Formats: sequence, structure tokens, C-alpha cells
Amino acid sequence: MNAMHRNRALAAVTLACLAMLAGCATVKSHWPFVRRAAPPPEAVNELVVTTPENSPPQVVLQYWERNTLVLDLQNSASTGQILVALRAGQAWPARIGFRMSTTRFEALEVRGAQRVVLPVSSQGAGPVTVELPPGVHAAATPQIAVRWGAVGSF
Repeated sequence: MNAMHRNRALAAVTLACLAMLAGCATVKSHWPFVRRAAPPPEAVNELVVTTPENSPPQVVLQYWERNTLVLDLQNSASTGQILVALRAGQAWPARIGFRMSTTRFEALEVRGAQRVVLPVSSQGAGPVTVELPPGVHAAATPQIAVRWGAVGSF
């Protein structure tokens, strides 16, 4: 076999190997033009979240979504309540939102400087983020009471 045929055979084998690697998922994940999934939000601890006496503990994650502090209630029970208070020396965030699953509960009641009942089930399917109106958490509000569940319980 002469050198020219060996070079062609080597080139064909190399191209075949590269074609097989191009279909491999691990190689595709390293390509620069592949769209990567958005990273999960980074958890923060801006507000003090507690549960009232005689209430089961709730899992409430906090994270920033642009300039809105989001309190995530997706892992909470279908009915429950929490108290949200400021840390010493801090002020209320300008915008506070609650992330909820529309299939788990129907409404959210928030009591601060004002009382507001926010419908959840009418927001659509899947998780939604509902922002509080500005007057609910005034600067002098010491804490906010949040309760969720069926519409008839408010």
C-alpha cells in the first residue's frame, strides 16, 4: 500500500471518528453555540420567616428575581401560614413576590399595613409569582402575616 492510499484511509477513519463524536451528547454540551439552561436562582436570607405557634413548619425559599424578593411557597403545604419580619437594621424590599403552584392552593392572604387577598388559581397553570401591592408593606410595618389555602377560608 503506498503512502497516498494510507493517507486517504487515515483521513477517512479520522472523519468517521469525528462524525461519531459529533453526535455524542457529552461533546455537544461543550459546543459554544449550544443554548445552556438557566442556572437556578441563588438562595438568599433577606427576611426572617417563622411559623406561628400551633402551625406546622413551612419550607420557604427566598431569592431575588431582578429587583423583586421572591418568597417561594411551592414546597409548602396546601394550607398554612407564616410570619415575615425584617432583620435588624434592614428595610423592606421595594418589591416582594410570592411564588406559588396554582394547583395546590387557591388564594393568598397577606396582612401588613394593609390586608390583601390575592387569587392564585386564576393565574393560569403551573407556578406563578404574585407581587404584593406597594401599600401592604410600609416602612413602619414590623411584620407581615401570610396565610394561604382555599378561597372559602378567608
